[in-house]
Amino acid sequence: MVQTMTSKERMLAALRGEKVDHVPFCLSWNMKQPHEKLTWKNERQKLEAHRDKGWDSLLSIYPLVTPCAEVKIEMRFEGSGDNRVLCQSWKTPAGEITEKLKATADWDELDNNPAYMQFMSDFRTSRYLEFPFKTMVDLDALEYLFPLENPYDTEKITQEYYEKRKLADELGFPLFTYLDAGMDWLLWLYPPEEAITRVIEEPEHIKKLLSHINSAKLQRLKLLLDLGIDCVKRRGWYESTDLWSPEVFRSFARPAVEKEIEITHKAGKPYAYIMVTGIMPLLSELASMKFDCLVGPEPVLGGQDLNKIRDSLPGKTIWSGLSGPEHFAEGSPANAEKAVEDAISIYGKKGFILGMEVGFRNYFKWENFEAAEKAWRRLA
Repeated sequence: MVQTMTSKERMLAALRGEKVDHVPFCLSWNMKQPHEKLTWKNERQKLEAHRDKGWDSLLSIYPLVTPCAEVKIEMRFEGSGDNRVLCQSWKTPAGEITEKLKATADWDELDNNPAYMQFMSDFRTSRYLEFPFKTMVDLDALEYLFPLENPYDTEKITQEYYEKRKLADELGFPLFTYLDAGMDWLLWLYPPEEAITRVIEEPEHIKKLLSHINSAKLQRLKLLLDLGIDCVKRRGWYESTDLWSPEVFRSFARPAVEKEIEITHKAGKPYAYIMVTGIMPLLSELASMKFDCLVGPEPVLGGQDLNKIRDSLPGKTIWSGLSGPEHFAEGSPANAEKAVEDAISIYGKKGFILGMEVGFRNYFKWENFEAAEKAWRRLA
């Protein structure tokens, strides 16, 4: 396989739809459930392993938003065993925000004994016994829980940027920000049924909540762009028609994404948007938006039509081709090999990154990964 570009050069060129030396091969790895075959224990070792194998990778920085210093957080537990409940409160100058969640033994995030449980967690929504933002009055606390500016956040983000920039430049990989804004927050702050009900019955309430969180995240994004981040990778996991109609997407999700795209492109950087399933009814919306890359379209599950996605999004790079559940958790090496063959046949070698957005887990079949990797080397 010809290699005339660094992974950074290859990934950024592919994201912009430019010519590359070969199709990038970039997977996510679930390090909370690391596979026994993984040889790395930290970020440096991971990037060195990827460099040596010719795989592509990236470093990520989260746009940190933490509560103001005057917010007092209290965390305690009630009950025991399967009946244990996490009770958490945020005392702010605008009032107290409280919540309760089922703290069952399978909630891995509790294992590290955190000082408090952050709002951003995919494991919250099914555990809520009492969700935090119950009334319009509760929204007055947003300016303290999600401050538009926080010197602590600025210092931490800047410090992390320079540490990771040094490593990224040394080893030849791009430095992304993983932007967690938008409607994903509704699935962190409410049970799913409640989120859907409130969007329908209290749209202005929800727009005010999202507007504030999006504004806080946008301020951190501007900082990272000023520092020199290479690309923005924006979550849209819960913005698709798995949950919402195209009309809801257009009203609640799209305006924030377009504002982020605008400032990202003004800084001369590419913008990648993650959406895995529920894509098909949104293709006309996505086609008219100016992001550079659609990340993660599921090639097997959820009725995604890869040919139609390709034809509907001309000029946009697709970062996809592999299904964690179907090609690595299930299936055979031959299935994984064929998935790579099909993806490169459909998307071609320009404007395409081979990968998947779901992280490679400890129960995935390594022999399937090896088959996919071998096919990539043969075809890319």
